[in-house]
Amino acid sequence: MESIEALFVGVPAMFLVVGVLITGFSLAGSFRRRYAQRGWVPVQATVTGNLHGKDGPASNGQHRFAPSYEFPDSHGRRWLGQSDIYGADQEIIGTRIPVLYNPANPAESTRPVFVVSKGSLSVGLILAAFGAGGTAMFTAVFL
Repeated sequence: MESIEALFVGVPAMFLVVGVLITGFSLAGSFRRRYAQRGWVPVQATVTGNLHGKDGPASNGQHRFAPSYEFPDSHGRRWLGQSDIYGADQEIIGTRIPVLYNPANPAESTRPVFVVSKGSLSVGLILAAFGAGGTAMFTAVFL
């Protein structure tokens, strides 16, 4: 009978582990991006246009927009940049948006966002919650 008890506790525990791993992998890219941008300087940029496109499976075939912008570096020189982050709405030309740029190479710039794969994060959290609940429930029943 103990093998059945182990099965009822082990299967939800595997869901918990898989959910935690999927959640971790979905957040890992964002933490790598944030780590790579350590020391970058925040500045306000002026929107000069919008790149129009579809950014892969995350867009669900919807039109997405990434702003083009102009910003001054610490020496007052003007630089042009293009966001690598797409959004559902166009930025209004002439408005100011926050930007981070690399002081060693101001041609490298991006918007300061925390990017997460929402689908993977959702699946991971659901699996982890299901696994945690099942593990707790069956452990309480069998102990």
